[in-house]
Amino acid sequence: MSNPKKDPNKRYWLEPFVLKLQEQQTFSERWELPVTRLGLGLASTFSVVLIVGLTYFVVAHTPLREHVIPGYLAEDARKAAKSAEGQTIEISRQLEQQSRYLVALQSILQDGIPDEVGLVALMDSLVGNDNAVDSLDAALTPEDSALRARLAEEDRFSLQRGRPEEWSARSIPFLPLDGEVSSNFDVAGGHHGIDFVAPLGSVVHAVDDGTVVLASYTVDGGYVIGIQHNKNRLSIYKHNASLMHEVGEPVRVGEPIAILGGTGTHSSGPHLHFEWWVNGSPQDPSLWLPQKR
Repeated sequence: MSNPKKDPNKRYWLEPFVLKLQEQQTFSERWELPVTRLGLGLASTFSVVLIVGLTYFVVAHTPLREHVIPGYLAEDARKAAKSAEGQTIEISRQLEQQSRYLVALQSILQDGIPDEVGLVALMDSLVGNDNAVDSLDAALTPEDSALRARLAEEDRFSLQRGRPEEWSARSIPFLPLDGEVSSNFDVAGGHHGIDFVAPLGSVVHAVDDGTVVLASYTVDGGYVIGIQHNKNRLSIYKHNASLMHEVGEPVRVGEPIAILGGTGTHSSGPHLHFEWWVNGSPQDPSLWLPQKR
C-alpha cells in the first residue's frame, strides 16, 4: 500500500513523526512517542542548556573547581597569601625599626650619643618623604595643628636653652615635667619612682639625650615610654595620655616625648610616674634631678 501524498501546505516544523522502541530480535514495539521537528529542536536545546548549567554549578560551587580549572587558587589559599603578605610587610617594618635601634644603641654602649649629622639623617628616615608629611598635615584637625605648634615651640625653646653650666655636674640635666611632686620614692612600698602632678595635657620631656627602648601600652602603667641614656642609665615615664616617639628613635634633652594623662590601672588621676634606673637598680630621682628655679 503506497503512502498518501504529503500535504504541501503543512508546515515543515510541525510535520509529525513517531519515535518507536523495538526489540532487536522480534521487532515487537515496546514504546513509541509522537514528535515534531520543532519538539525535537526544543528538547535538544533544553538538554544542552541543562547540561551546561549543571556543569557550571558543579565546577563553580564545589571543590571540584580546584582540580578542573587550571591555575585556580582556592579561597583559603588566597586568604593565607594575603595574610602572609601583610605579615611580611609588618616584619620588614619591625626589622627596619630594630636596625635603627641597634645603630643608636651601639653608639650609646660606646658611651656616646650619635652626632648631629647622624641624628638628622636618622630623623629624616623616621619621618619619611615630604609628600607623606604634607598629606599628614592636611588631615590634621585644628586642635591637632595647635598642639603640634605648641610642642614645636617648646621643643625649639628647650633646644635653645641647651645644657646650663650649673647643670653640667648633675646626673639628670632636665626636669621631665613642670609640676609638683605628689608621691616620693619608696622601694619598700613598691614605688620605684616619684610622681609629678600637672594639668592634663601638659608636655612630658626627655631628661637627657638617649634612645627610646620602650614605647607601648601596659595594663598598670598605661602609655609608657622608656629612654636608654649613656653610662647605663634608664628613664621611665608612665601613665601618659599619648606618646610621641617609637622604639629606636633618638631624643635630645628637653625634647617633648609624651602628653600627660592618667592611663593605666595604677593611676587615680592625671600625673606622671617617673623612674630613674642606674646600672639596673632603681634610684631616687629627687636626688638626681635639677632643682626648679
